[in-house]
Amino acid sequence: MPSSKKEFGMTPPLEVPPLPMSPMQYMPSHRDVVGGVLAVAASVVSNFGVNVQKYSHTQEQKRPVADQRPYILRPVWWVGLIMVIVGSIGDFAAFGFATQALVAALGGGSTLIANVIIANQMNQETLYRSDLLGVLLVIAGVVVISAISEPDVTYPLHILEQFFARPEFIVYISCVVICVITILAKIKGSLAHTLKSQIRWSHQRQKDILKLRFQDLERRMEALEEKLLVGGLDHDGGSHPHVAVPPFRLNHPDGASSSPRKQDAPAADANPSAANVPFYYATCSGIVGAISVLLAKCSVMMIALTIEGQNQFKYPVTYLFVGGMVACILVQTHLLNMATSLGDTMTVFPVFQAFWISFSVVGGIVFYDSEREFTWDKWVLYPLALALISLGVYCLMQHPSKGHAAPDKPTKRTNGDDDDDDNGDNRASLLVQFELEAVPLTSADDVDACLTTSPLLSSSSSPVSSSSKSKKKTNGTDGYVRLDI
Repeated sequence: MPSSKKEFGMTPPLEVPPLPMSPMQYMPSHRDVVGGVLAVAASVVSNFGVNVQKYSHTQEQKRPVADQRPYILRPVWWVGLIMVIVGSIGDFAAFGFATQALVAALGGGSTLIANVIIANQMNQETLYRSDLLGVLLVIAGVVVISAISEPDVTYPLHILEQFFARPEFIVYISCVVICVITILAKIKGSLAHTLKSQIRWSHQRQKDILKLRFQDLERRMEALEEKLLVGGLDHDGGSHPHVAVPPFRLNHPDGASSSPRKQDAPAADANPSAANVPFYYATCSGIVGAISVLLAKCSVMMIALTIEGQNQFKYPVTYLFVGGMVACILVQTHLLNMATSLGDTMTVFPVFQAFWISFSVVGGIVFYDSEREFTWDKWVLYPLALALISLGVYCLMQHPSKGHAAPDKPTKRTNGDDDDDDNGDNRASLLVQFELEAVPLTSADDVDACLTTSPLLSSSSSPVSSSSKSKKKTNGTDGYVRLDI
């Protein structure tokens, strides 16, 4: 094999080995069957692991807020992670037998079917007609992609280096990175993420203040008890039998939690930003997962050539393939966990799978420069498949968000009550979305100390006096989020 340094360059044309036969005349071999079976089995195991992780999130949310643990400290979550790792290993092995498009298509279709059953049975997630329609559309797009897939070809390292250096692929990967960064920035600056961060900080701040207040009140009670006992003595040294210390009840801040008040479930559009955050995470996870697919396919090629006697691990680029694949899988797993912890796997996982399949196919076409040999039918079928997948994702996104009920019939409201009701719905949406536990405060000073503000919530940028705040402690129209409701 020629040296990679001699062959690598931007000016020489790509010396791509010719395909063994026309892609439209290609018939599946036993290697494709083995790769397809591995892809289906690995996808089902991986999806079962994701639903186990979702079950861990659901059970953890039933615990008191103070006792909730990060997902990396839960044994059940680790069981799900092990299953996801086993599924990833199976996918990696499938790339050694079948093409990237075929593995993505078969694995994605089987995952969607398994997810509908597992999510409904294990996590008791409701299945709507829009979910079924969305899954069917995504599966139809996957079938079209698998039908026009090309035969598998193993490329040497110097050809892969030229593929990575192509201007078209550099533009594509740059657009993908910008897309991921934009979505993550949207998550970071979204109303839901901002409120969640503020609520966590404010909840801890409330607990600290309550602890200090509790200690201060204990000292006051001791002083009051001493004064009452001294004041109860008569001039003769006797005591009045009617003087007694009044009962004084005080809840310790560690166990302080008011009984949750019954609240009507807000409409799904009361906080649209919070409802879309799981889909943002799923989208980023699918895009990053598609990059891991490309790197995994390159790594499998290097391993296959090494087994044939051509050691590829003496080149640093091979380690970049493997290291990049592992890094992308870790990021993909974290983003998918964030998506499943905030949303339903019935809809979040198909969205992840749809973007994973779409970007895997498009990335493979751009990377291997396959569009040069496209016939008119492929130029029609590929956009059709991606359009079916996109339409399926839109149907899946109509699924009601976690913690929201279907909107009731609208009731008549006066103009003066509109702001109060909207703010009340937002506060109730926060409690339902993040399952907050109300922490009672002991004085007005504590309330003011625990307020969190956000420009996203403020109706006006003008400062509000403390007197106006005290008059509006329940409606929150001054831009403050009251956490003691």
